[in-house]
Amino acid sequence: MEEGFELWDQMGRDGVRNVVSFNIFIRGLFENKKVDEATSVWQILPENGCVADSTTYGVLIHGFCMNGYLNKALLVLTEAEDKRNNLDVFAYSSIINGLCNARRVDEALDMLDRMAKHGCKPNTHVCNTLLNGLIRASKIEDAIRFFSEMAAKDCLPTVVTYNTLIDGMCKAGRFDEAYLLVKEMLGKGWKPDIITYSLLMRGLCQGKKIDMALNLWCQAVEKGLKPDVIMHNIIIHGLCSAGKVGDALQLYLRMSQCDCV
Repeated sequence: MEEGFELWDQMGRDGVRNVVSFNIFIRGLFENKKVDEATSVWQILPENGCVADSTTYGVLIHGFCMNGYLNKALLVLTEAEDKRNNLDVFAYSSIINGLCNARRVDEALDMLDRMAKHGCKPNTHVCNTLLNGLIRASKIEDAIRFFSEMAAKDCLPTVVTYNTLIDGMCKAGRFDEAYLLVKEMLGKGWKPDIITYSLLMRGLCQGKKIDMALNLWCQAVEKGLKPDVIMHNIIIHGLCSAGKVGDALQLYLRMSQCDCV
């Protein structure tokens, strides 16, 4: 980082700084958690005859968010919008992720409308972030509603989307609905992955539905998926909790034979 400061000072003496070099240097400062320095460099941008562009604002917003300065990021966002800078989905995604992490989910949902108003179309990654935020805030009904509205926003659900909602439903004890989601995935041509099956199996085992978990295990194997260590551990723990220690031991021995330990 010291060499970076030396180069930056030299560029200033040579008069060769431009908005691109400002953006790169500010990003580097944020990545090294030098928030005050990044802010200072941003503030001298006009003195060097440069005007902040959409990339500058995006770097600032993401940098403030990643370092825990969410409210500063929101102020920068407002400034960028007021100056009619066309922010990209990356900038709004950083804000939405920051709001969700701060449990300010209602504001994150409002941000989705705000970005559309300013001509920035949300993508599936943004919607997945919001969905996860709703689930972490224990707003499962809102999460289900949001999931059902994703297609209308031209954000088609992916395997990650389904996995997020399945995990949320299992944590809420809604195992039957989570199980139906897997069927919906198959019906729409999505292939559940190891994570999908592991999430649902963990939920079923925690809900004392070991037979359904075993059935799901068989389905995964029949579809050509190779259970990993995590998946084995989930079902073994579930079998032991259900008093089926013999079955758990057999599975463990089979697991050892497959070098999956």
